[in-house]
Amino acid sequence: MKKYYEYRKSDYIYNLLIILSIVLLYVAGQWFFATGLLVAFAIVVFYFNSLYTYKKKRWERFVVNILTKMSNTVIAALEKSSIPIVLVRENGEIIWYNKETLELFKEKHHNFRLEEITADYKSDILGVSESKELEIKIHEKNYQVLVIPVKHQEKEFEENLRIVVFHDISMVKEAEAKITSVLSIEVDNYSDLLNSVDSEKKPFLLAEIENYIYSYGHELKAMVRKYESNKFMMVVPEYYVHEQIRKKFPVLDHIKNIHQGNSIEPTLSIGIGKGGKNPEENQSLSKAAKELALGRGGDQVVIKTPTNLSFYGGSSKEIEKKSRVRSRVVAHALEEIIKDSHRVYIMGHKNPDMDCFGSAVGIKVIARGLAKKAVIINEEPYQNIRPIYDKFIELSEYKEDIISLERAKAKIKQEDTLIIVDVHARNHVLNNDIISMFDKVVIIDHHRRTPDQITGAVLSFIETYASSTSELVTELIQYIFDKPEMSVLEAEALFAGIRVDTKSFNFKTGVRTFEAASFLKRQGARTQEVREMFAQDLESYNRRAEIIRNAVIIDKMAIATVDDSEDPVLSAQAADELANFKDIHAAFVLTRQDNDIIINGRSLKELNVQLILEELGGGGHMTMAGAKIKDCTLEEAFEMLMEAITKHRKEESNI
Repeated sequence: MKKYYEYRKSDYIYNLLIILSIVLLYVAGQWFFATGLLVAFAIVVFYFNSLYTYKKKRWERFVVNILTKMSNTVIAALEKSSIPIVLVRENGEIIWYNKETLELFKEKHHNFRLEEITADYKSDILGVSESKELEIKIHEKNYQVLVIPVKHQEKEFEENLRIVVFHDISMVKEAEAKITSVLSIEVDNYSDLLNSVDSEKKPFLLAEIENYIYSYGHELKAMVRKYESNKFMMVVPEYYVHEQIRKKFPVLDHIKNIHQGNSIEPTLSIGIGKGGKNPEENQSLSKAAKELALGRGGDQVVIKTPTNLSFYGGSSKEIEKKSRVRSRVVAHALEEIIKDSHRVYIMGHKNPDMDCFGSAVGIKVIARGLAKKAVIINEEPYQNIRPIYDKFIELSEYKEDIISLERAKAKIKQEDTLIIVDVHARNHVLNNDIISMFDKVVIIDHHRRTPDQITGAVLSFIETYASSTSELVTELIQYIFDKPEMSVLEAEALFAGIRVDTKSFNFKTGVRTFEAASFLKRQGARTQEVREMFAQDLESYNRRAEIIRNAVIIDKMAIATVDDSEDPVLSAQAADELANFKDIHAAFVLTRQDNDIIINGRSLKELNVQLILEELGGGGHMTMAGAKIKDCTLEEAFEMLMEAITKHRKEESNI
C-alpha cells in the first residue's frame, strides 16, 4: 500500500514550508542559519528516501510471499477438489491431475493419457486455440468439459498445454430428460396423397406412414396418440428434441422414401411446443407451430416457445390442392361476414402490385353483389399498378371508393369489416394501426406464413399452393354467385393479378389457376388489353438489360446491384430473367431506394430464396421472395445477403 513506502500529502506540505523558510532566510541575509537548515533538510530527505525504498522492497517481498502462499493454497485446493482437473500436453500425455480424476480412469496406474478418459473427444480437446466448453460422456455419466489452452516457456522448455476441467452434469441431464415437449404432426395434402395411389394400395400406404410415425415416436421415447386420420400428437422428453434439432430433423427427408405407387411424396408438418409453464401451454404452442408450418407450405418443423420461433426444412414446393372443399366453406363464411357488416374496407400491402390491387377489386365485386358498400384503402406509390389504376380512377364508382388511410380512419364504425388481401404480415401490411380499429378482420393471402402474422382474424384464408391471391378471390366469386355482376375491367384486373404472379402463366400454375383464368375470360377479360398493361418502352428494356449485364455469378448465383432505381419493377423483372438462365440456381437483385435496400430473390431450382431472405427480415415463396433493409448501403446489404446464403447452405449440407 502507498502508506508504507510513499510520501503522503502532508510530507509534501512540510517540505514546501521548509524550502520557503530557507529561501526567506537567504533573502534576509541569514546565511549561516539558512545553510545549516539546508544541510539538515538534505539529510532528512535522504533518510526518508532510504527508509521508503527499504520499506517498498519489504512490501514487494510481502506481496510475493502472499502470492506464493495463495498459489500453494490454490494448488492444494485443486488437488483436493471434487471436480476432476488435468493438465495435458499436445500429444495427449497427462502431466498433472488431482485425486478426483482417478475416478475417470478404468485402470489405475501413473502414466495416464487423455485417450484413456475420452478417445472420441481427444482431437476436440487438444485442437482448441481458445477457451471452449464441450459435452462428453464418460462411464455413462455426462460431463461439461472446460478446456483452457496455456502456452508456457521457461529456458529450454516450451509447451502448449491444456487445462481440462470436468464438471459432472449428469443430474442436470436427468432433470432435462424429465422435461417434456409436445409435438403435433400432420401428414400434408392427405386426401391428394391418397388419390395419387391405386385403391388396392391405399391401405398399404396408410399403414406404412402410420407405422413410420409410431417408429419415430419410439425412437424419441415418446407417448404417441393418433387423434385424426392424418394427425398425431407426441409427448417427448426435451433431450430428444435437442437431439433432433442437432440432426436437423432427418424425419422430414426419410418420410419421403415411402412409396406404394403414389405419385405424390408424403411430407409432414410438425409443430413443437416447448418451454411452456405446463404441458397444456406446450400443447397450445405446438398447435400454433403446426398451423404456421402448414401455412408456410408444409414439409417443415416449426418450434415455438413463449418467446421465440425457429424453422427447419421447408424445401419442398407447395402441391396444388385438388379439393375445393375449403374454398366453398370459406366462400360461405365470407358471404355471411359481409352480409352482417355495415361497410367493407379492403386493404393490401405497401407499394401494391397487380395481384394486390386485382384481388382488392375482386372483393369489392363480392361486396357489391351482396349489396354492401366497399371501399379500397390505398396510398402512393402506385408505380406497380399505374397502367390499370389510371383506368379505374376514371370510373365514378372507384374514384369515390378508392380512399386514403386518413379518410378511412375518419369513417370506420364498429360494425364495419376489414378484409386484408395479398398480405398477412404486420410488417408488410399498408397500415398496421388501422387493424386495431376493427372488430372483424378477414385475411386472404397466398404467401407462406411468417412469424409476425396478423392475429385475431375472424376468417383466415391463406393457401400457399395458390398462384396468387387473385386466383383465390376468383374462386370465391364463383362459389358465392352463380352469375356475378362483374365488368370487363374488373375481370381484367383479376386476370392481370394472376398473370403477374405466374409470370405470364409460366410459374406456379396448376389446374385451378387455368380454371380461374378461364372463368375470367368468360367474364370478358381481354388478354390483349392485359398484355398491353405489361408492355414497356425501349428505354426500360435497355435499363433492365444493363442490370442483367452487370450481374456477377457467385457459386451459380447471379447477383446484381442497382444504385438508386426510380422504377423498382425493373429490378424484379431483371431478377426473373436472371433466374431463367442456364446453370443459375438463384438470382438476387439489390436496389437502393433513398437510404434503404430492396432485395428481389428468384429461383427456378431447388434453392429456397424465401428462407434466405427471411434471415434479412423478408419473406415470400420458395422460388420468389423479397426483403427490405432500412438505413443500409449496397455494400453492407451485399455482405448481409452473402452471410444469409452461406448460413442457409451450411444448414442444408448438415441435414
